[in-house]
Amino acid sequence: MWDEQTRRRFELLRQRESAGAIADTERNELESLVEELQSAEATYLAPATERLREERQELDTQNRALEALARRRATLAHHLHDVLAEAQVERRAIQGELAALLVGGPGSRRDT
Repeated sequence: MWDEQTRRRFELLRQRESAGAIADTERNELESLVEELQSAEATYLAPATERLREERQELDTQNRALEALARRRATLAHHLHDVLAEAQVERRAIQGELAALLVGGPGSRRDT
């Protein structure tokens, strides 16, 4: 971007500014060089910045989809828990009825 002479001039102006020995015209020149540098950096970084923005949008979209799937999974887990509880109640009811039939069924009475 800059040639060697411009780089040296920029560094000299920065040093003079740091030392507090910069004239107003030099300060204006330094500000102009800084703006030029920032503009060049912005131009150089624009494609990478755009790519990062797009990646962030994709990640945001993916995160929303993952959150929806997590909610569905939690709902399914609650539903399965309820179904399992109902099934256990029914299994116990069947076992109780089966035990009552077998204990009270034919051949279980003793007539004396």
